[in-house]
Amino acid sequence: MYTPFKTVGLSFLSLTCCMVLSTVAFSMEGKIYDKPDVQKPGRTIHGKVVNVVKGDAATHKWDVSVQNGETGEVVPLCLDKTTARKETDRDPVVGDEVVVKYDEHSKHAISFVADTLRGN
Repeated sequence: MYTPFKTVGLSFLSLTCCMVLSTVAFSMEGKIYDKPDVQKPGRTIHGKVVNVVKGDAATHKWDVSVQNGETGEVVPLCLDKTTARKETDRDPVVGDEVVVKYDEHSKHAISFVADTLRGN
C-alpha cells in the first residue's frame, strides 16, 4: 500500500533535484558577467591566442598576445588574478579562440573567456 506512494514521492524528489541542479549549472555560466569589473569600460575583441608567456605560477600572471579576428591586429595583453574568467576555463594556450575585454591604455585584460561558439 505504501509502495506506490514511495515511488511517486521518490520520483517527484528526483525530478525536483534534477531541475534545481540544472538551473544552478546554467546560472554559473553567467556568473562571470555579474562581477563588477566586467562593467568597466573597455574594448572587446573576438580572436585567437597567438603567444603565451607565463609569469610566476604563484601569482597566476600571463602575458598573452591575441589576434583580433576582425582586423588581424595582434594585441599584447596582461592577465592576472583580477582578470574575470570562468572557473571552468583552462590556462591560456596558443590557438584558443577567446573573447577578451581589455583596457586600451594599460593593455590589462578585464575579462578573458574561451569562445565556445567558435569551436574551442
